Amino acid sequence: MNSRLINPLWERLSEESAEALRMSEKEAAAFRANKVARLVGLLPFVAGCDDAQRTALAHLAVFVVANRGESRRVFDHSPTDDAEPLARLRTIADFKGGDAATLERGMALLGLCMVSGYRRDAELDRILDAYNPANVDSSKAAVAESRFREVIAVTKPTELDAILSIEEAEKGYWQA
Repeated sequence: MNSRLINPLWERLSEESAEALRMSEKEAAAFRANKVARLVGLLPFVAGCDDAQRTALAHLAVFVVANRGESRRVFDHSPTDDAEPLARLRTIADFKGGDAATLERGMALLGLCMVSGYRRDAELDRILDAYNPANVDSSKAAVAESRFREVIAVTKPTELDAILSIEEAEKGYWQA
């Protein structure tokens, strides 16, 4: 994908999403600035997936719903997600076609962001008695993080890294 198209493409996707999902101006601005949302939306394009726009808008809709109001708890990590490190992300991991290595790298960046969030929130979740897989079995979180880092290490950097770098994934927040 031509890297000069990344910003205009994201502007269009975020605008379409904001309109369709009836975001306020404040919500739309936060969404547009969210690097995790940006990666979720642009991954199908960077990977060259079939129906990239449809996939991107569907994944972005899930991303927004998963970060809003009462529906958030439906998308929070639960014990049923513990078996597979990317299980919680399955609703934004459905792609038709596309470069497998690019998709794998993109999902690993998102996974790294997710696991980093578990670690960052562990103490507060413990106090609030909220389910956090890093509190249940910290070795599983370490194994998942190691797996994500391994995928990132063996796949070649792409435009994805300009959208969400490894360092940003380690510090990123899902909330839009």
